Amino acid sequence: MRPTESVDGSETDASISHSSQTTHLSTLGVLKSALGRIRRDPALATPFAVVGVLIALADWLRQYDPIPVASTDALSQSISIQYAVLPQGTARTVRHVGALADLKTRYLLWATGLEVLVPLAVGIAGWVTIALALNRHPRLRALSRYLIALAVIASIPQLLGGYSVDINNFLFGLVLLAMVLFVLTRLYLFPALLVTGSGFVTALRQSYRRSHGQTMTIAGLIIVIGLAYWGLATVPVAGGFLSTAVVAPIHAVTIGTIFSADSRGTESTPVNQIEAKDTGLDGNR
Repeated sequence: MRPTESVDGSETDASISHSSQTTHLSTLGVLKSALGRIRRDPALATPFAVVGVLIALADWLRQYDPIPVASTDALSQSISIQYAVLPQGTARTVRHVGALADLKTRYLLWATGLEVLVPLAVGIAGWVTIALALNRHPRLRALSRYLIALAVIASIPQLLGGYSVDINNFLFGLVLLAMVLFVLTRLYLFPALLVTGSGFVTALRQSYRRSHGQTMTIAGLIIVIGLAYWGLATVPVAGGFLSTAVVAPIHAVTIGTIFSADSRGTESTPVNQIEAKDTGLDGNR
């Protein structure tokens, strides 16, 4: 039988790397499983709780230092889906690259340091939480790839001037939403694959392939999680903390839940049993 790449880029038998039996989960079932896992193991919520404090502090500092700052675009909208491929909260403030132009050295170092520290902490929290959800030992090599992916994703709105798009045509809006959801569903397992050691190309390919059969479930998760990110971010003062500390760990664990179920190919697979499948893959390394 033709060999294929395993989740970490090694070769393994096609029948092992992708089970013919697809596990069909519901959006509500995955959310309940993630919440139950976090309730049983509070350590899963700790990394993003710490980062939530940092994001709230960064929001406060941005408002009181002399460097120009703007409110997050989503806060001015009646409703918004603030979903990101990698788990992260929605801050209440944002500092655009243009605000750093022509600053004195000390202000430039301060602003740059703050804007680098926050995504770095978010990346580490996501890497640790997903690894814990998968019962994997966090690998520094995987962290470097995870942080690079986060940096690329975070830079996109800066280059495009933000993610917000005003659409007046309802039908066109539905088509655009469907296209965006399709892409995001295919990328849903991308973070877990990076954490387990896959390279960028392998992670993208495997995420696309392994998300088949769970499209509607994942789309539902994206909408619910995206709305939750936005809804909690609108809370005055504490919004950045709540969005990060509450929603981001749930997002990370749902990724682990979908990944776990697909890896084992059995219904209602607990995340903490994933190593039984992964051990079989590791034997082919």
